[in-house]
Amino acid sequence: MRCLLWLLALLPLSTFAQDLVWYDDAPRAGLEDWSWTTHNLANVSPVHAGTRSISMEPDNWGGVYLVNQSEKHRFTDYQSLTLWVHGGSSGGQQLHLYLSYSGLNVAAFDLNDYISGGNVVANQWRQVTIPFDATTTLTHGAFDGLFVMDDTGTNQGTVYLDDLRFIARSTALVAAPLSATVDLGGTRRAIRPEIYGVNFGDDAQHVDLRYPLRRSGGNSTTRYNWQSDSHNTAFDWFWQNIADGSGTGLPGNSTLNNFVAATRANGGQAIVSIPTMGLKPIGDRVKRWSFSIAKYGPQDQNECSYFGGSPPGWCSADAGNGSCQNVVNNTGHCVNGLIINNDVADTSVPLTNTEIGTWINHLATRPGASDAGVVRWYALDNEPMLWNSTHRDVHPVPPTYDEVWTRGRDVALAIKQADPGAKILGPVTWGWCDLFSSAADAAGGVSCIDGPDRQAHGGLPFAEWYVKQVCDYASAHGGLRLVDALDVHFYPQGNVTGLGGDSDSELPADSARRLRSLRELYDPAYTSESWVDDQVRLIPRLREWVDARCPGLDITLTEYKWGPDEGPSGALAQAEALAIFGREGLDMAARWVAPETGSLSEDAFRMFLDYDGANTRVLGEHLPTTTSNVTELGAYAIDQAGQALRLVLINRATGPRDISINLSGAVSGNWQLYRFDAFQRFAQVGNGSIGGTTLTLANVPGRSANLLVLPASTPSTTLFADGFE
Repeated sequence: MRCLLWLLALLPLSTFAQDLVWYDDAPRAGLEDWSWTTHNLANVSPVHAGTRSISMEPDNWGGVYLVNQSEKHRFTDYQSLTLWVHGGSSGGQQLHLYLSYSGLNVAAFDLNDYISGGNVVANQWRQVTIPFDATTTLTHGAFDGLFVMDDTGTNQGTVYLDDLRFIARSTALVAAPLSATVDLGGTRRAIRPEIYGVNFGDDAQHVDLRYPLRRSGGNSTTRYNWQSDSHNTAFDWFWQNIADGSGTGLPGNSTLNNFVAATRANGGQAIVSIPTMGLKPIGDRVKRWSFSIAKYGPQDQNECSYFGGSPPGWCSADAGNGSCQNVVNNTGHCVNGLIINNDVADTSVPLTNTEIGTWINHLATRPGASDAGVVRWYALDNEPMLWNSTHRDVHPVPPTYDEVWTRGRDVALAIKQADPGAKILGPVTWGWCDLFSSAADAAGGVSCIDGPDRQAHGGLPFAEWYVKQVCDYASAHGGLRLVDALDVHFYPQGNVTGLGGDSDSELPADSARRLRSLRELYDPAYTSESWVDDQVRLIPRLREWVDARCPGLDITLTEYKWGPDEGPSGALAQAEALAIFGREGLDMAARWVAPETGSLSEDAFRMFLDYDGANTRVLGEHLPTTTSNVTELGAYAIDQAGQALRLVLINRATGPRDISINLSGAVSGNWQLYRFDAFQRFAQVGNGSIGGTTLTLANVPGRSANLLVLPASTPSTTLFADGFE
């Protein structure tokens, strides 16, 4: 029996008949004035209609910004944006209009492309009409702010704006059909809960979401003193030793120990990064820095000058940034724009492997460390192939294949000797380049994926060579594997990571590229749209190296990010990344860093960790799933025996779609639908019953993440899809 169930009324996609007035003699009620140029929101002359207009000086990138981030508006409710522009006495102004969402720009328009007559005219009002359609502006589903700004960086004449209005859509957008087909009898792949991990995150959020994995990592862990609970900030912040926590009850009451305890208390596994460079901060909990201006001469910036004319009282004006490119420094320490030959002892002292063994024994005997189900995970440092840049104050020489392996090997041996049950991750690469070569090769300037060091090691890519060393060592030492997981970091290039600056962009071209770039995780047919310019296929590539050189190692991704926390496409990419990790068989993953509490990206994690408010997780076995349009629809089926069949549906299209679900076997019972997008925060949006093989969801919003929870599937005729009994 086949059952077709049309879901026609979950939440209304659009309501019609109401224009949205942004400015008409005054800003819409609730809008805040975040403008950053000389302006007047109650200008009396000239006006287009009514009694008031907006005057603005479009100078030096200045703009008028009206926003209410607590009130979101769907693009699909409106067919266009109209406004009137007056060029004042000069005319010819060059202006750009942006629509924003939570402070991120989601649409951008050169007004001259939409203005009647093609340009702003002196002493004349002209209308601007910007149509909203599915190929240009309907990219995120919602907006909450609008600003108009100077597009020249120079001084322009005063310009006037009036009657800013979003025109209500009179006819609904057509929801084109899409379909997803689930093979209930296909080959299954178990999904590990640790793929839903994060770096750090506050404890309150962890109590709420109960992240299965939390990592203590990052540059500051390369030099951490576990006894004094202090770290060195390295390149991230003026190369300083900083004391953590209260300093009382050490080492037991350290911030790291408390982090691990809080993680375990809420059912999570913790990853602790263990330094392998052989240095730690001086243990006196005194703020110190590597590049003293008094000692090494003038530098481009110091900790106080970073803040401009009003530095905080705690800053240190002697703490330089280690750069001297733009100052005169005749001390002999300034070479090629950098301070060199500083004294390592200014901040750091040796960390021996014997001490590491003592530290590991301390961690292994902490309360809860031996509880059932607890795995003591240790990472071999953090991105050692970047030591010569992130920690150049103490390690200016570019690391090689042999150094990273040897230092990591010796620390891993100390860990295993102190805690035979420990699980170790290595080599903790930083990105694309050091999957293939060393920092020494990259510093040679020829290529960051090949060079003399790689060729001296059989021409093998560094990560492949590294896993070979793991099994070669085991063969020579009674089967002892010092590393249990090939651990990498990966950030998509091409301004889509959400790590700040241009990478936070949510403009249409960038958001579309962000969603396409997820294919770098798995697709051999996709070439990275960045300087990488190669077929990345990250997870299959790593699996091939492990299978060829050291079968049985886990594959872990302990740093990644695919967009800003509040970015609509960033959150959608985060949700789909988690689904891809499960489908591709990744063993562990940890986002850098945990999403901000209450953000859209937190919604992406909530969909997998707590969709019903009872911490029910999307776990089980991934089933083969295909879609009618791989560009617009991502579909991932996860079957948990005896509980539920769950479908993650990512509508990447910029407009609504009718999505038909086709199952290879019948299911019977109740279903629930959960969703988030830029307008709809994560929530249940529908429910019903099914007694067959087909279900259709109508008007699924564009750029939305959907979780369909179906009844448990009927056992298929393929009892053992993996070929084993």
